Amino acid sequence: MEIKYQKANSEWGLTGFFEGYKLVFSATFDPKKTLKRKWEKFFPFFKTKARQNHGSIIKEVDIYELFSPSAKDAWNNAYESAKEGGRKIVGPEDIFLSLLKELSVQNLFARMKVSTHDAEKFLQNYLKINPPDDKKAAQKIPFEAFALAVKLHDHKIGSLMLLGALLNATPEVNILQAIFSNIGLTREKLELLAVWLVNLNFSFPENSWNFKLLYCCRQVGLLEEHFGYFYTFKAIEMAADLSLKRTLIDLQHKEAMRLLVKAGNIARQRKTKIISENFVKAAA
Repeated sequence: MEIKYQKANSEWGLTGFFEGYKLVFSATFDPKKTLKRKWEKFFPFFKTKARQNHGSIIKEVDIYELFSPSAKDAWNNAYESAKEGGRKIVGPEDIFLSLLKELSVQNLFARMKVSTHDAEKFLQNYLKINPPDDKKAAQKIPFEAFALAVKLHDHKIGSLMLLGALLNATPEVNILQAIFSNIGLTREKLELLAVWLVNLNFSFPENSWNFKLLYCCRQVGLLEEHFGYFYTFKAIEMAADLSLKRTLIDLQHKEAMRLLVKAGNIARQRKTKIISENFVKAAA
């Protein structure tokens, strides 16, 4: 899906249009508004109702109100992250730092065998030397997160949708893209992992690569519930890779699961419940 952007007269400086709806974003990085949102979180009766323009035929949607509680926390904590680091501008990097503290993002990184602690320390050290200098760099992030949530049929804009927005909308020269590349996180993997980990009602095209991987991920989830295993995403990818030349195209995901089940048995024999790609190699 595509959002059409236009400049706005508000301090955020950007609005979007999607299927006849005007998209706005109220949660700007302003000290007073950030403090107000914190008060509203703990004391909801302080919250004021949004004003409606009854003279307009265009329905207005505040994207911030579609954020999940964890995404709201991550967004508001990005301001605190910048403040603690002595940075005057809140950039995508600060959003990423606050997302690293959210459980769904930590789960995704754990599946990829990536330490959120190491990523946090690296980025914090980088920002000491290269603080954000573009006030507009974060403006598209909420809108892109909305677009991803709609695409993947997520009823709320969660933390993983914000992470996907950073992946999609951050310029190639930004340090975040270097981090994503280094850990092997692509748009396709983010979408797949989000659908799996959040249990979204979304299907990839039949016999596509993500269709087969999602099948394996969901079956792996059942094995984990029953045996207490933990499969890394690299293990699932390797099983899918090894199945490519072993059977017919519409049975490859079944062959991949055979390897993953066998890898689980090998791991159990070696008295571990973490199944990595090494066990899949041994199963093959």
